[in-house]
Amino acid sequence: MHLDERSNLILKRVVSNPGISNTELERKYHLSRRQISYSFTKINDWLKSNNYPKIQRTNGGKFIIDPLLMELFAEKVEHSAGSYIPSEKERAQLVLLMLLSSEEELSLLHFSSSLSVSKNTVLRDMKYTQKIVNGYHLEIVYSRMYGYDIVGSEWNKRKLLIEVLRTVYDMYQGETYIQAYTGTSREEIQRLKEQMEKVEKRLALQFIDQKIKLLPYTIAILLKRIKKGNLIKDSYHIDYEELSDTKEFEAAEILIEDAACIPKEERLFITLQLLTSNVLSSQFLREEETLELKSSLKNSLALFEKKACITFKEKEKLLQKLVLHMKPAYYRIKYQLTTNYSIIEKVSEEFEAIHYIVKDSLKPFETYIGCSIPESEVMFITVFIGGHLINSGETIQLKKRAVVVCPNGVSISHLMEHTLRDLFPEFYFYEALSIREFEQSKAEFDMVFSPVPVQTSKHLFIVEQFITDFQKLQLRQRVIQTIFGLNTSVVNIEQLISVIEKYAKVDQKSQLQKALQDYFSLQVLNETSKNQEYSLADLITPETIVLRDQVESWKEAISIAAAPLLHKGIITEAYIDKMQEQYPSMSPHIVLRLNVAIPHASPEDGVQAVGMSLLKLKEGLLCGEQKVHFIVVIAAIDKKKHLNAMLQLMKLAEMNGVINEMKRLNEKYKIYEIIKTHSI
Repeated sequence: MHLDERSNLILKRVVSNPGISNTELERKYHLSRRQISYSFTKINDWLKSNNYPKIQRTNGGKFIIDPLLMELFAEKVEHSAGSYIPSEKERAQLVLLMLLSSEEELSLLHFSSSLSVSKNTVLRDMKYTQKIVNGYHLEIVYSRMYGYDIVGSEWNKRKLLIEVLRTVYDMYQGETYIQAYTGTSREEIQRLKEQMEKVEKRLALQFIDQKIKLLPYTIAILLKRIKKGNLIKDSYHIDYEELSDTKEFEAAEILIEDAACIPKEERLFITLQLLTSNVLSSQFLREEETLELKSSLKNSLALFEKKACITFKEKEKLLQKLVLHMKPAYYRIKYQLTTNYSIIEKVSEEFEAIHYIVKDSLKPFETYIGCSIPESEVMFITVFIGGHLINSGETIQLKKRAVVVCPNGVSISHLMEHTLRDLFPEFYFYEALSIREFEQSKAEFDMVFSPVPVQTSKHLFIVEQFITDFQKLQLRQRVIQTIFGLNTSVVNIEQLISVIEKYAKVDQKSQLQKALQDYFSLQVLNETSKNQEYSLADLITPETIVLRDQVESWKEAISIAAAPLLHKGIITEAYIDKMQEQYPSMSPHIVLRLNVAIPHASPEDGVQAVGMSLLKLKEGLLCGEQKVHFIVVIAAIDKKKHLNAMLQLMKLAEMNGVINEMKRLNEKYKIYEIIKTHSI
C-alpha cells in the first residue's frame, strides 16, 4: 500500500512530537479538519498493512504513539529502504541520485526494481524528473547502449548533485537511501568523517551537524565522478586566486589525501564545499578576509535600524554572528551554490513581518558582493535578526506597508512618493512602481496609492499626482480612518466662514476660504524638509531661462527648452531624444496645474548632473483646451537632489496670480526674481 506524501509528513510530525494538537497540524500544513482526519485514516491503514500499531487518540484529542513507532522513526535505527514507499517527488530525487552517482549503465528495469514500482510509474516519474533538471540547464537522455544519463555542464551537474543529496538526506530513511543507491561504503564514509574532524581542528571551527554528516557523502561521490572522468571543464566559474589563498584550500588536502591525481579545478571545487558550509562556531576569522564584509553588514544593520525605527541591543554580538554566517554565504552566492533550505517555509511564517525590511536593508552587502542575494539567503539573515530581537526582548512596532503606483515618468513618481512619505510618516513606503512593475511585484503590502485604478485586493486610494495642502489634509483623514478606524477631525471651512459672517462682513469670501485652508493645513501637515540640496532658484537661473514668442511644435519646444542644459553639459542629445520619444505630445500627466509642463526622462538616458531649464512661450502651446506658457525640462541624477526644487515648482504652478504675472514679463532676470522669491 502506498502512503502519500502529505500523510507521510503528518505521520513523521506526530511521531516526533506526540504532544502536537490537531489545530497546530491544520495551521502548519494549511489543511482543514476533514483533510487531517482523512490523512489519519490513510496513515492507520498503512500502519496496519505493514504490521505496525495504529495511532490512537485520547478523549482530549492527544495522540497515543506506541513505542514501536518511536523506534521505527528514530533517526539512528537502520531500516532497509524497502520498508517505505517514497512519493513521486521523492522518487524523482532518488532517480537523480542514482543517475549522478552510479558507475554502471542504468535501465528502466534498474529504476523499477530499486524503487519497487512498475516501469510505467518510472516513465511517469521521468517526466517530473526532467522538469527538475531543466532548472539546471541539463537533460535526461536514453540510449540502448548506455541507458539513461544526464547530459550538460559538469558544473551544473555538481550543483544538482549537492541539492539532491541534501533533499534525499532530509527524507525518511534518507541516509539509508544514499548508502544503498550511491554505492558508498560505511568504511569510506567513516574515514571521511574522521578527516572532516581533522579539517575542523585545522580551521579552528565547528561545522553544523547536517554538514558534518552530509559532506562526507558529497566528497565521496565527487571523488567517484572525478575518477570516472567527469571533470569540471568550464573553470572560468572559479576564481583561482581568491580560493587558493584560503585556509580551506589547504584543509581540502586532508579530504583528498588518499586520492591520486586530482586536477587543480577539482581541488578548488572541493575547497568551495568547505567555504560554503555553514559554521556553528569559529575561534577566529582573519581580519583581512572580513574587514569589508563586516563593514557592509554593519551598514546593512544600520539601514535596518533606520527603516524599522529601532536600536539593536548587543549590536556587536549580532554583527559577529552575521559575519560568521555570511562568510560561507559569500561563496555560496558568488558561485551560485545556494540551495532551497527546507527551513524557509517555517521561517517565513514566523518572521514574515520583518522580512521585507531586512530585504530592503541589504543593499550595502549586495554592493559589496556584486550581485543580488537569493531569497533563501535573505531569509536566513531574517532568522538571525528576528531571533536576536526576540532574545534581547526587543519588539518592532511594524509599520503598515504602502506601494505608490505611478504610470508616468521618474520625476513625477518620485515626487508623488516623496509627498506621500512626508504625509504618512507612520507607513513604510516601497520605492514607486510603474503599473507593469506593480503587476509583476511579489512584495507584501497593506495599501496602494495610485492616480489610476489598479487591480488589487488591498486598500486602494486614488490620488492625484499633484495635490494641494488641503487635498493632502483630506487624503490623510480618509486614509487614517480607513486603515486605523480613527476619525481625524478636519475643519469645515464653509461652516467656519458661515460663523464668521454672523459677526463680521466678508468682502472677499473666496480669498478668505483659501487663506483658511492654507492655515489649517499647516497646523496638521509637517513642513517639507528644507535640508534638500537644491532650491528652484539654484537650478533655474537666468542662464537656463529661454524666452520665445512661439514654436512650431511640442517637439521643438522640448529641444529649445533643453538647449541651456545641453550647452552646459548637464544632459546629452540622447536625453532630448528620449524625452521626445517618451512624450510625442504634451500629455496632461506632465502638466502641473495646467500651467507648467515638465518633460523629463530617466537619469540613465543621458543625465550628467542635476539641472532644470525653463522655456516661456508668449503664445503658449495647446494642451487639450488650455494653453501652457511654461515648459521646465528636468534632469535628475537621483531621487533626492532635485526634489525640493520640484516641490517649490509645484507650489509655484498652483499660484495662478504669480503665473499670470510671469506671462506678462519679457525679461529673464525679472522672471528669475519671481522664482527666487518663491524658492524660500
